[in-house]
Formats: sequence, C-alpha cells, structure tokens
Amino acid sequence: MKLRIIYLHRLEFTGSGQTLQVLRDYASLMRHGHEVHLFYRAARALSGAELDDAVTRHGLSPQAGLQFHCIPEGWGGKRRLVQAADALMGASDVPVALVTRTMDHARLALALRRRTHPRPVRVIIELHEGAFPHMVYRERGRRARAWFSRRGERYVLRQVDGIVATVGSQVTLLDEIFPEHARVAVLPNGVDLAAFAGAAGAGKRADGGFHLRYAGQFLAWKNTDILIEALQYLPAPVVLDLAGGKPGAEAQTRQALESVARRHGVEQRVRYAGFLSPPDVPAFLMQADVLLLPLGGNVQSRYFTSPMKLFEYAASGVPMIVARQPTTLSLVRDGEEALMVSPDSAQELAAAVNRLMASPELAAALADRARAWVRQYSYEERARRYQDFLGQIFN
Repeated sequence: MKLRIIYLHRLEFTGSGQTLQVLRDYASLMRHGHEVHLFYRAARALSGAELDDAVTRHGLSPQAGLQFHCIPEGWGGKRRLVQAADALMGASDVPVALVTRTMDHARLALALRRRTHPRPVRVIIELHEGAFPHMVYRERGRRARAWFSRRGERYVLRQVDGIVATVGSQVTLLDEIFPEHARVAVLPNGVDLAAFAGAAGAGKRADGGFHLRYAGQFLAWKNTDILIEALQYLPAPVVLDLAGGKPGAEAQTRQALESVARRHGVEQRVRYAGFLSPPDVPAFLMQADVLLLPLGGNVQSRYFTSPMKLFEYAASGVPMIVARQPTTLSLVRDGEEALMVSPDSAQELAAAVNRLMASPELAAALADRARAWVRQYSYEERARRYQDFLGQIFN
C-alpha cells in the first residue's frame, strides 16, 4: 500500500544527528514506494540547488526523492506547520501517515486527524531522547509541570495509532507508566553500513599514540567530561580525539574542552577536531584504537536514548567501551560486542582502556562481533520493519 508520509517536525540542515537520522530513515522508507514530505526551518525557501547541497552534506544523493517544504523562521511556526500539513493531507489521493517525534507535535497531529480528509489518516509517534517529558521535568524539580505533562502524555499514547520506540528500555517504561497505550514497534536507530565498508585503521597517523575517540554532541546529559577525566589514569601514549558539537560554535566548544582538560592536567593529550560533516565521520571513527560512548546518570541516558554513535561505532570495526545503562544494555552485551563500564567512574573507564591495550586479541574479537551484530540495524532493514509496522496500522 502506497502512503503519503508527512513528518510533522521542522528539520534544520545543520549536520545534526537528528536531521541525519530523519533524512536517511525516510529516504529508505521512500524506496518502499511511499511518498515522503519533510519540513525544514529557514529564513527563506531554499532553491533546488541549495536543497541538493544540504542533502549531499548529510550523505544522501541529491536524487533521493524526498519532498521538502519550507516553514519560515519566526513567530507562528507551529501554525504554519499545521497549515502546510493540512494542505498536503487534503490533496492526497492515498492514505496519510502523520509521523511526529514529540508529545507537543503529536497533539497537533491528533487534532489534524480529527478533521475531514479524503483518505484515511493515522498518527505515529517516535520516541527519542525526550520520550516522556514528565520524567525530565520531575528530575529537574519541576513537579507541577511534570504532573500536567504526564496527563498529556497519557492522552497522546492512548490516542495515536502507533508508537515507534527506538530502544527496548522505552517500552519497559511505557508498559509500566502508561499500560493503556497504542501498539508498539521497537525500531532502534539505523546505520549506513556502506559508509563503514573499509578496514578499520586505514589512514591512521603513525604518531605512536593510542587514540581514544568520541564523535557527537557535548551536552551535559551525555557526560562527555568523564572521557577527559579518565586520561589522568592512563599512560602518556594514550590521547583523546574529540569531534562534534554544533557547527559555528567550535571556538566555544574548544574552550570548554580545554578548560576541563586543564582541570585534570591532561591538556596536552586532548585534541578537538571541530565539527565534522556526516560524510567525514566514518573515517574519523575508523582511525581510532578504541571508541568511547559515555552517558550520564539522568533519565535521558538511563531510559530514552538510542545512541546513533553506538551503531556507527559497531560498524566501524573498532572496539568500543560503552557506559552501562538500561538503554545500552538492551542493545549490546558486556564482553561480547563491547566492554561496558559504570557511567560515573573515570577509573573504571581507564581500566577498560588498559584491558584493551593489553589484549589486542580481545579488542579484535569485540570489534568483529560488534560488526556482525550491527548488520541487523542497517537503514534498509529498519525501513523494512517500519514498512511492516505501517501495514499493521493501516490494515
């Protein structure tokens, strides 16, 4: 069954992991015969050449076939988003899937579903790092806001037609907190396996260093400072290479990282490569000796996140050390695909690095098993399973 899929969210072409994930997910779904409409936020509508360039910078072909609609920046953005989605729904000659990624946008989608449209409309919410906002509000001491938010979440999760969880720990919480909910599919984030097809270590600098690497955001809840702290417990040849943050904010990111490094006396062993465009990330990862995935002790880390970097790390052929949380434990096994460590112990992280330095055989075995494990999480396989779920919802 062909669908018109409308992703009710405003993307930003900044090279972020979120935009990358959406573009690749829905380009893969489109190859199943669906028509996909995406919205983006900008000061003005981009020309065809500018859109092609934005898509290429995210590692997709300009001929991907996705249909983009500009929602201008400024006041009234949500209203314009709803109006644009409503027009697309009214003009559709096939059933419509309205997909959202936040509770606020899910309520907008449910309001749109109540309107009269020529074809059947179904609403799907994807759960990401902000899955159940009331838990974040409660953790931050905003109890009244948490109470109201939980009521709204209960309504949304009962009324939508389908829920896409991106990690198993989300479903455990969903069943516990909101037992009366719509049907669920667990679809962890995907990875572009072709981008990691080469051999790990190709192009690595022969500087005698043992390179730990991390690529991603440096948000507080990700607990990236612990990577720098762990260096003080490791021998001098070990260096930490970091990449990511936000484009255009590299100077501020560099200053913040240097400040943490000075505090721990390791400023000579921390290197910041700046923000990398998505096509440049695989080479950065594959030239590492060990890849690191930290997480904090917050609800996003414990229950919500489905880290894209976990799948990229696994595809890279480089051994990885991963913070032990319910989110990551629902995906990989300690001692099989990764070494797992306490999220709040720099010394335990350092001990895991020493273990891999001392045993190249263990490092190679972990990397090989991770590469075999991640094959089930290609974007194509995720799209196939998503297609099956859409079929259940519409049939």
